[in-house]
Amino acid sequence: MVSINDKYGYIDKTGKQVIKPQYSGAFDFSEGLAMVKIADKFGYIDKTGKIVVSPQFDDAENFKEGLACVKLDSLFGYIDKAGKFVIAPKFHSARSFSEGMAVVVNGGKYGYIDKTGKYVIGLKYTWAEDFTEGLAKVNFSNDESNLDWGYVDKTGKVIWEPTK
Repeated sequence: MVSINDKYGYIDKTGKQVIKPQYSGAFDFSEGLAMVKIADKFGYIDKTGKIVVSPQFDDAENFKEGLACVKLDSLFGYIDKAGKFVIAPKFHSARSFSEGMAVVVNGGKYGYIDKTGKYVIGLKYTWAEDFTEGLAKVNFSNDESNLDWGYVDKTGKVIWEPTK
């Protein structure tokens, strides 16, 4: 990326400009698309600079595992590379997919969904992190100030309980 006069564009490995600075925000390419910001909305471009998903989202993440987490009208959902919602916006907060599952938040509780939007591990944690190597770090406490961290597998089975 390159910035000129508060506008962002892209350069190649040799430093040659390949997409002129025209965006109010530009982010790394992921899975062939880059998230860009035009005015106050996020969308996605391809490597030629063509807008593939029009800027319409209030917030967004890079594509991971074929889907991107986006925020529309205060709720988060997931789109495919054509910009079509695969999982409708219905979460208060959400993160990108990792190992086939994504952390979502509703009512102050964290849980995990699959790529169809189905809960694999329900909303029951006060904090949850992404899956890495088949495990996720979660907070078991009902009190956000109490850090009862442990690990669960992809079925929600507790693999390591916090020490009290």
